[in-house]
Amino acid sequence: MKFLSLLIFSLSMTCFILKAQDGDLNMKLVAHVPAPEGGSGVWHYFDKKHNTEYAVFGSRTSVVLYSLEDPSKPKERFRFTGTTTTWREVFSYGEFVYGVTDNAADGLVIIDMRKAPDTITGKFWKPNITAGTQTAVLGSCHTVFVDEKGILSLNGCSPWQGILFFDLKPDPQNPKFIGSELKRYCHDDYVRHDTLYSSEIYQGFLSIYDVKDYTNPKELVNIKTPFAFTHNSWISDDSKYLFTTDEREEAYVASYDISDFSKVKLLDVYKPKDTDGKGVIPHNTRYLNGYIITSYYTDGVKIVDAHKPDNLVEVASYDTYFGSQSGGFYGTWGVSPYLPSGLIVASNIEDGLFILKPDYQRACYLEGLVTDTITGLPINNVSVKIIAPRQNLDNTDAAGNYKTGYAVGGTYNIEFSHKDYFTKVIPAVLTNGQVTVKDVQLISKRPSITARVLVRDSISGKLLENAGVRITNINGEKNAATGMDGSIALFVFQDTVPYDIIVGKWGYRHKAVKFASDKQPPVIEIRLRRGYQDDFIFDQGWTESSTATSGIWTRTVPVGTVYRNEQFQTDKDIDGDYGKECFVTGNTGTDPSADDVDNGGSTITSPVMKLSNYKDPVLSFYSWFANAGGDGRPNDRMTFRISNGSSVVFCKEVATHNPKWEYSDLIHLKDLLPLTDSMRLIVDISDDTPGHLLEGAFDDFLVVDAIVSETEDQNVLHSMNIWPNIVNRDESLHYQLNVDGSFDLDLMTTEGKMIAHWPINQQSGTIVVPATISPSVYLLRMKAKDGSAVVNKLIVR
Repeated sequence: MKFLSLLIFSLSMTCFILKAQDGDLNMKLVAHVPAPEGGSGVWHYFDKKHNTEYAVFGSRTSVVLYSLEDPSKPKERFRFTGTTTTWREVFSYGEFVYGVTDNAADGLVIIDMRKAPDTITGKFWKPNITAGTQTAVLGSCHTVFVDEKGILSLNGCSPWQGILFFDLKPDPQNPKFIGSELKRYCHDDYVRHDTLYSSEIYQGFLSIYDVKDYTNPKELVNIKTPFAFTHNSWISDDSKYLFTTDEREEAYVASYDISDFSKVKLLDVYKPKDTDGKGVIPHNTRYLNGYIITSYYTDGVKIVDAHKPDNLVEVASYDTYFGSQSGGFYGTWGVSPYLPSGLIVASNIEDGLFILKPDYQRACYLEGLVTDTITGLPINNVSVKIIAPRQNLDNTDAAGNYKTGYAVGGTYNIEFSHKDYFTKVIPAVLTNGQVTVKDVQLISKRPSITARVLVRDSISGKLLENAGVRITNINGEKNAATGMDGSIALFVFQDTVPYDIIVGKWGYRHKAVKFASDKQPPVIEIRLRRGYQDDFIFDQGWTESSTATSGIWTRTVPVGTVYRNEQFQTDKDIDGDYGKECFVTGNTGTDPSADDVDNGGSTITSPVMKLSNYKDPVLSFYSWFANAGGDGRPNDRMTFRISNGSSVVFCKEVATHNPKWEYSDLIHLKDLLPLTDSMRLIVDISDDTPGHLLEGAFDDFLVVDAIVSETEDQNVLHSMNIWPNIVNRDESLHYQLNVDGSFDLDLMTTEGKMIAHWPINQQSGTIVVPATISPSVYLLRMKAKDGSAVVNKLIVR
C-alpha cells in the first residue's frame, strides 16, 4: 500500500510537470475515468426527461455510457460489448445512441435510451444493403453521423467505401436505407440543409455534394486541404465557413469561406505553437458558437476563436496525454463540446475519458502591414511575435500583411524581424474581442537602388502606359506597371546576382533585359515590338466564364497532377517563355480528380486584337490535353475559335489524350475570316457526359505579321531585305544589305535564345535554316559593329 501511494504520487507529479510545460489555459479537468482496454471515439447524449447529461465513450471493446449527474464522478450506466477493434465511433440522435466499428463486423450498434437510466438496451443491426452494384451485409464502417433531419450517414463501410444514407424518422431502431454516394472512400462526413461535406482522406480533399435527392447526390466542388489527407470537417452555424483537419504530423486546422461554392477561399490555417515541430497530429474538429474545438494526438484539446475565420487564435488548451511521445497516434482521439452545461467530453487512446470545463474567451487580434521605410513596398515573410508567456508567431504574406493574436489581454511588446532588415519592437495594447492594427516600417540592412524603367513603342517611340513590368532574380521578384509617362521606378536591393526586367503589354511582344545592381543604373529604356504575345506572366485581361463545377481556367504557376504514374496536368509552363505562369484548368493539388473539369465547361477569351492593318497575321500557341478514366471511352475536347466581332470560326480542336505540351503549328488568320480590329481568340474545354478525368493547359500565345519587317534601330543599317519570310527547315534564305562591312546574323527564339550564328562579310548571299529546329516563329537579327541592328520575323514550318 505504501509503495502504491508513492507510485500514485510520483505519477501525479510527473503529470503535473508535463502539463505545466504544455501550458493549460482556460480549461480545467472535472473528471477522468481510466479505460484500461483503450479508447477511441466519443460523443454526448442528453436525457431531456431527467435533465441528465451523458458521455458516450467508444472503447476498444465496447460502447460505454457514463451519466454526469455529478460531473466530477461520472457513473457507468451501460456497457455494450462488441468486437475488439482500434476504431469505434459513436453518435446520438433523439433517444438513441449509434455506434460503428472499423476493421470489425459489428454492423450498426443501436442503443435505446428511452427508459434510461433504469433500463438501457442495445443491439447489433446488420441488414443486407444493396448500394451501387454491390449487395452485402452491413458490417464494418469507419464513422457515423446524423444530421438535423434524422438522416444517418455511415462512412467508409465495407465493401462500398463511400457513404450509405438511412432515414431514422420512421423507426430509429430499424433505419430505412435511402441512398448512397460511392464515388470515393469517405473517412467522415457532415451534413446540413441537404448539403454533404465528405472528407475523402485518400484523395486529400473535402467534397461538397447537393443531397436533396439521396438517390442521386450531385457533386458541387472539391477542396484540396493543406496536407492533402482530409480527416474531418465541421461548418459554422451560418454555413458560410468550413473547418477541416488533415491527419498528418504538423498539419493544420484550415478555415475556408464557402459562402459561394464556385469561389471557395482558404482564409487561414492554425496549429499549436507550443508543440510546433514535434510531430503533433490534429484529429477531429468541432464548431460551437464561433469557436472550433479540436482533439490532437499527444497534445490534448485546443479551443480556437474562429469568430474571425481569417485569423484563427488559440484561446484555451488542456493536455490529456502524459506519455513520452511527441508525435504519432497517441493521446486524445475525439472531443464533443455540445452538452447543455458546456462541459466537454474527450476520449484518450491510452487513458480513457476526460470531462473538461472550458472558459470560452474571445481572442485579442493583432493585424497590420509591414513595409520598407525607403521604398514603401511591402515586405514578405517578416516574423511577427507577441512577447508573451505562450508561444505565438506569424509571418507577413507577399502583400506585407499579417494577422495574429493572443488569448490574454494586456500591454505587450511586438517584435518584427527579417533577415534583411533591422529588428523592430513596438508596444501594443491587446484587448479581448477587439482588433488592434499596427502598421510598421522596417529599415533595410542592405543598400537599395532605384531602377527607372522607360517603355516605348519600338517604331514610333511612343511612351507606353500601363505596361507590365517584372523585376526578378533568384532572391525574389516585384511586379509593377508603368505610369502615364511610360515609366516606373523600381526600388531593389543591391545584389551580386543580376536582375532580369521583363516587360509586356497587350498589342506588343514581351521583352527582357538584364542589369547589374552593383551601382545605380541609368534609365533603362525598353522598346517593345508590335504584335500580340502572352506568356501569362502578366494579367493582360483574358476573361473566364464557365458552367463547370470545378477545373476552371486559372492563370497561375501550375502544381500539376499525376494519374496512374503519368503526368496528367502539367507541373510547369512551356520551356523557354517568360515567367512560370500559364493557364491551367484548376490548380488545387496533385490528385487529378480534385480539380479537373467537371459537369460542364470553362472558357477563356482574349482581349481584342486590332489586326485590320496586318498583311498576314499568324497565330501560334502551345496546349496540353489530358482525358482519361471515367466510364467508357473518353469523349471530351478542347477547342480554339477565332472571332472577328461578327463571325466565329474554329481554328483547332484537340480531342486525343496527349498529356504533354503540343505546338499548334502556324494558323494564318486571313485564311479563316476577314481581318478586323475586333479579333479575339476563344479557348473552350468541356467535360461531356459521361464524365471523365479532364485537364487542359494553354501557354505561349503569339500573333505576329508574317510579312512585315520591323526595324528597331536605324543607325548604320537603314534597311535589310531577307526572303522568304516563311520557309521550311533545311531551306535557304537570301539576304541583301545596302552597305558594305562585316556583320553578325543571328537566328533567335522570340525569347532571345540564340539558335544559330553566321558572320556576314558581303552585301548579298544565302544561309541555310538548321534542319534540327522546331517549327515556330523566330527572329533574324543583323547586327553592325557599332551595335545598331535590324530584326526580321521568320516563320519556320
